Amino acid sequence: MKDSVLDLATLIGFFPEIKPPVTLSADSSHRFSAENRPFPEIITAYIFNNWDSGDEYTEFLPCLRLAVSENFHTLIYWKGSLLSHEYILVTISNKLELISKKVIAGTISNGETINSSVAHIDDEYYIYSTSGVTHTDSKYDPTKSTAFSFMILPNGQLESFNEKLFPN
Repeated sequence: MKDSVLDLATLIGFFPEIKPPVTLSADSSHRFSAENRPFPEIITAYIFNNWDSGDEYTEFLPCLRLAVSENFHTLIYWKGSLLSHEYILVTISNKLELISKKVIAGTISNGETINSSVAHIDDEYYIYSTSGVTHTDSKYDPTKSTAFSFMILPNGQLESFNEKLFPN
């Protein structure tokens, strides 16, 4: 597929701009599915061939766009496949070139454990992600949760930063 078949305006038109704060959890995909237009095959093929991977059962759903900078575009899409649902943040140039990509929330299972994470994007575009693992034969233990934080740099790259999210 030639990149010229898909233009930037068409692509970002599927991602409604949402002003933070925004929280992405397992249930958020239902809202995006109900409110956003589904991707046509040309966009699914573009994402599949340029940003991501999957199989014939993998689904992609547009979630939102963040107005972080005029120099690049910040998009979040949902990827669903067998035992895996992920929210993926990408930054792209005005020429549709991928600058950065990061899974920021989702649920992944291997049949024995379930790893769930939730992301919160604050009004300064800092991204806070909290993740926890549950064994299928036991209850969730919140004391074993981990937290990660990211920021979107002026060049569109994503960078981790350390900040104590759960002060004692």
